[in-house]
Amino acid sequence: VIERMYKAFSIANHVPGYAYGIVVDGQLLYKGADGYANLEEKIPATTSSMFRIASMSKSFTSLAILHLRDAGKLKLDDPIDQYIPAMKGQVLTKDGAPITIRHLMSHQAGFPEDNPWGDRQLDDSEADLIALIEKGLSFSNTTGSYYEYSNLGFAMLGYIIHQVSGLTYDAYIKQSILDPLGMQHTTYEYRTIPKENLAKGYRTIKGNWVNVPLLKDGIYGAMGGMITSIDDFAKYVALHQAAWPERNEPENNVIKRSTVREMHQPYTFIGL
Repeated sequence: VIERMYKAFSIANHVPGYAYGIVVDGQLLYKGADGYANLEEKIPATTSSMFRIASMSKSFTSLAILHLRDAGKLKLDDPIDQYIPAMKGQVLTKDGAPITIRHLMSHQAGFPEDNPWGDRQLDDSEADLIALIEKGLSFSNTTGSYYEYSNLGFAMLGYIIHQVSGLTYDAYIKQSILDPLGMQHTTYEYRTIPKENLAKGYRTIKGNWVNVPLLKDGIYGAMGGMITSIDDFAKYVALHQAAWPERNEPENNVIKRSTVREMHQPYTFIGL
């Protein structure tokens, strides 16, 4: 039944290759794959194929921020100009509240929706990000008043991770999350992945598949640049499942269960 469901989805949505897994009680109970990870060379997709997971990367960035918060290195209600001085005074209206780390994490900073623009900025450097901010940003909402999805906000969180920890966001996430979980193959840099393991990206133009080149890792990778496999990603899913139910057992070696449960709470309305 599961195989038929994914096969039907892939046909209906014109997907060249895919992989899937079912994690129950922290165990990867079932997994599968079909199609091609590389159409040009007819390399099949497998559960070890490395796919860019796009905005699911934001979850790792958020967990890294909370990891730093738990270590006493920052507070979620710190104004972001404490870490990004160029943001000082940048709001929609003069009576708007200063943007905080919490606002960035919950898409309430007031930045305009920026899909799919953000996906093509993945290889921008930190200097590029600061130059963009220094020119003066556009705002569509008053800080803390509305939800509006922002890739820019998560690029800023990646920058803040670097400022606070002394490690680039990808290095900090590897050290604090990926390595302890045993996600040994997960990366942000596609150039380190063997050709036979890398799932290439495609779009259809006039019925034909056209490769869309991957971009090297940059500051916007914090919002959407992670590349992982079903075999690796299942370990992260297990971490989140293991946060429930509340209990008295010893903690894991990554992050407190209460912190993971905090991630699962809604912080604002998307709409009413």
